[in-house]
Amino acid sequence: MNLTNSTTRILLVRRENIGDLILTTPLIRLLREQLPNAHMAALVNSYNAPILDGNDDLDEVFVYTKGKHADSWWGVVVARYELVRLFLKLRRMQFDDVILAEPTYTPRNIRLARFILGKPWSSAECRVIGFEHEDGTHTGLDVVVSKAKMDGLHQAQIMLRIAEAYGSPLPSVTMEDKPCCRVGRSTALTATGSTAAGETNPLLVGRHIGRHIGLHIGLHISARKPSQRWPVEAFAALATQIQQAGAVRVSVFWSPGAADNALHPGDDEKAQTLKALLAATSVEVDFVPTTDLASLICAVDEVSMFICADGGAMHIAAGLGKPIIALFGDSDPIRWRPWGVPNRVLQAASRDVADLSVEEVLAAFHELVTECSFQGKIRTAKIEI
Repeated sequence: MNLTNSTTRILLVRRENIGDLILTTPLIRLLREQLPNAHMAALVNSYNAPILDGNDDLDEVFVYTKGKHADSWWGVVVARYELVRLFLKLRRMQFDDVILAEPTYTPRNIRLARFILGKPWSSAECRVIGFEHEDGTHTGLDVVVSKAKMDGLHQAQIMLRIAEAYGSPLPSVTMEDKPCCRVGRSTALTATGSTAAGETNPLLVGRHIGRHIGLHIGLHISARKPSQRWPVEAFAALATQIQQAGAVRVSVFWSPGAADNALHPGDDEKAQTLKALLAATSVEVDFVPTTDLASLICAVDEVSMFICADGGAMHIAAGLGKPIIALFGDSDPIRWRPWGVPNRVLQAASRDVADLSVEEVLAAFHELVTECSFQGKIRTAKIEI
């Protein structure tokens, strides 16, 4: 089915986590290359929507708020009401295709897609496109994307399989090939703390973000899974040694909030502990609180290299083109490693990040500095490994 010149109307649904949406942006890019005249829209949630800000591969982005992200019981009611209104609006828009851009077979999302397309009452030639179940079940799908032979593939490569529904053979895509991930910058804050609209964010005003001419290292100390958490003492030792290496600036990022927050546990306490450990040293480190996704994107965009555990922040850095040292615990680096950027993936035999040594991370740092030709910004001879 060759739709290169078609004005087909496509809705792509991706309602999961930040990293999941980022790893779908290569698919969006490839679809736009295949279908330059198509009207392409995306349905996402308010939590991950900033990822698509300024993405010119899309004509429209529809955003809804999940009930668990509402700030009160009344907020939940309003969110549910607005969600129903949005679904009805999407149904009236008469899309030709709904792409379920997730590598799982989810009956709930299939029912939503069929509702948006008006199935089974609509007589139009509209299609629900999605992945089959592991056992081959594909009830409700009009175009079935195979889950066969996925071993050894990155998540971005798996998502690119959806593009085969539009008639073009899937290119052989490697880590060095396009398309890469993309992360939106249009509403992200500038280095001086201003948004594209001229608003000021007090979190970044007066900090060193964006003002350092040497090598700027970002450390993200948070991780959702216990097996992905590196000890705060290790971060302190790492920050000390790389900052003392020469013309290096270190900025620390973390998930805001209390550790006992049931919905979004944060690492404010861990950040304070790290600050106390470094206070006794001569190391100059910026602690950059980021209260939302847009401010995190802005801050990460200003660093030269990013060191973090596997997770959403890692994929944000990859989407912004940053070299990455990724600390992996009990997750598969073949499937989830940084996509499309220079990187070093470290994983202990125990599959617990806590068992990675500071020396191993420093060695990876040294290698990446050399690979990315950052030597001119750092006196690497002072790095003690």
